[in-house]
Amino acid sequence: MDESRVGDISFADLEMFLSFARFEHFGRAAAELEVSVATVQRGVRGLERKLGVELVEQAGRRVRLRHAGHVLAREAHQVLRARLDAVDTTRAESGRPHRLLRIAHTYSLGNHFVPSVLAELVHRQPELRFRCQQSSATDAVSVLLRGEADVAFTSLSPGDSNVVLEPLFTESLLLTVPAGDPIGTREAVSLRELRARRFVAMELGSSSRTHLVNACARAGFVPRITVDCSDLFVVESMVGAGLGVSVVPQGMADHPNPRVTRLPIDDPASSRTVFLAYSPTGAAHPTVRELAAIAREHGRAREQPLH
Repeated sequence: MDESRVGDISFADLEMFLSFARFEHFGRAAAELEVSVATVQRGVRGLERKLGVELVEQAGRRVRLRHAGHVLAREAHQVLRARLDAVDTTRAESGRPHRLLRIAHTYSLGNHFVPSVLAELVHRQPELRFRCQQSSATDAVSVLLRGEADVAFTSLSPGDSNVVLEPLFTESLLLTVPAGDPIGTREAVSLRELRARRFVAMELGSSSRTHLVNACARAGFVPRITVDCSDLFVVESMVGAGLGVSVVPQGMADHPNPRVTRLPIDDPASSRTVFLAYSPTGAAHPTVRELAAIAREHGRAREQPLH
């Protein structure tokens, strides 16, 4: 290893490598970074030359991380998070607000709740910019823990002592069925009646899928999931096409869909809680504190009595 070249490794090199490491795919990393595939390839190969270590290997048609690549990704996360913490702490101590706030949020919160909160925050801080990343609740928490987001709106409670967690509101879960389905005329329905039906669900690892599976378990059965999706709006599109039924959060009622009927589930435990999560360092920032205060206000306004 040429020690003189190790000193040439920059934050930009590490950020590019981490983008590749997340996907193990040059094309997806290039799309995320808005650069060419060749730029990412040169960046990874350049890091290998500087370190004198092979970081990736060809596996059939795929390029995947070697052990050294996984080690570098893990350590690079720590380095970049430490850099962010240093900047955040300095800005907090000086009383200056964030100029760029990085938001991670779940799909179901991205079409009404989160935009409403951010609109009020930017009204109070006109110079503020946002970078939003929409994902599953699990991924939103992971992004926060990796230091790639300042705050996360999620329906998953992360068991991590390094995260400040504020419950914002609790809402019911609803059964969604195709428009015209006879069961859609009911005021409420027990999921036990749906045990023979096909279900459409969010992908494995998502909190929405967990809520669906748990609700069915309380009704005494395991749902027969025949369609997996990565977006709740696609879930309802599949339901509307007659591919099955599903369970969605009350917030989906903010978005009219003439192809489906949503109705209450006869189970008081069928609900979810939405949280705002951020790091203890972020709690010192005036911008994060103001965001949290606004989110709490909007959460109280949204809180609905559970049936």
